[in-house]
Amino acid sequence: MIEIRHLKLVDTVAKVGSLTKAAEKLFLTQSALSHQLKELESNLGVQVFHRVNNQLHFTAAGKEFLEASEEILDHISKLEARLQQLSRDQLKNYIHGYSEEETKRLNDQATSISELLHWDSWWPDGACVLEAACGVGAQTKIISQKNPNVKFVSVDLSEKSLEKAAKMRDALGLENVEFMLADVFSLPFKDNHFDHVFVCFLLEHVADPSAALKELKRILKPGGSITVIEGDHGSTYFHPQSSAALKAVQAQVELQKGNGGNANIGRELYPLLTAAGFTDVKANPRVVYVDDSRPDLVEGFTRNTFTAMIKGVGDEAVSKGIIRKNEFDEGIRDLLRTAEGGGTFCYTFFKVVGWKV
Repeated sequence: MIEIRHLKLVDTVAKVGSLTKAAEKLFLTQSALSHQLKELESNLGVQVFHRVNNQLHFTAAGKEFLEASEEILDHISKLEARLQQLSRDQLKNYIHGYSEEETKRLNDQATSISELLHWDSWWPDGACVLEAACGVGAQTKIISQKNPNVKFVSVDLSEKSLEKAAKMRDALGLENVEFMLADVFSLPFKDNHFDHVFVCFLLEHVADPSAALKELKRILKPGGSITVIEGDHGSTYFHPQSSAALKAVQAQVELQKGNGGNANIGRELYPLLTAAGFTDVKANPRVVYVDDSRPDLVEGFTRNTFTAMIKGVGDEAVSKGIIRKNEFDEGIRDLLRTAEGGGTFCYTFFKVVGWKV
């Protein structure tokens, strides 16, 4: 009975005061607008306006309708903005999405392997470090607390992720972090601006990692370092062995490849940084090994990080014909089996540091 065009009609008349002006604003003829109003009043069985000397005045029912219209249109506007943001985010090829579940996974990952990845994530006091693609701030909270006298400018393309990151910063009282909306391929900073650059889990998601590294090198001062951390799904192995589990992992690799990314990029970081012109490049594999003696990693990494990541892309991988649903479900069950008694799990991250001359 009630359509969005009716809500907009009443809201616009309330703002401009007449059907003539409302018709102009809505790009309709006055007769078309009058017809819509009559249609609305007929469907509702009540008058929305009194007409006095060619002026429109809200009836009691009309006032209630207007209040409801304003509230509904506000919700629709916010929904449209959010969907537009989601569309932009999808263009950024982040296959895992921006859900609360993904936020939890990222934080579980960061916490469970923080010492493995960040025992040597130190920068000189007084330095200014750009963190590219900070996401929800899962890594930010670790490196900023380890370096309280270092200023971090953490950028990302997702407004929703930055909102979550800012809430985290404020909750922890971190005063050395500034968050900004920015594109790593076109950073809003002058040449030679930052002392150091930190990049974690970005290059695996972009179609042209060399272009990203070129832009990051541009804003890095001579004598400054770049630190890059990425995983490599091809390094995954576990016990009990399972071909179904390997197929599920490979489904995520293929899905990411189809979106322009590379889930096996860890092994390529050294040649990528060297080709980008960084010098004294050093690659350091960081191996996560999990068995029953490490219950913290069984829960935090095997279950809540890696398996959760693979499980999260299941619907899309199945819908695109990369894997059959029964195969994928079996693979997830077998990955979870590695987190039960007697199971083991192993995965390699690569941390690479290079310098700009």
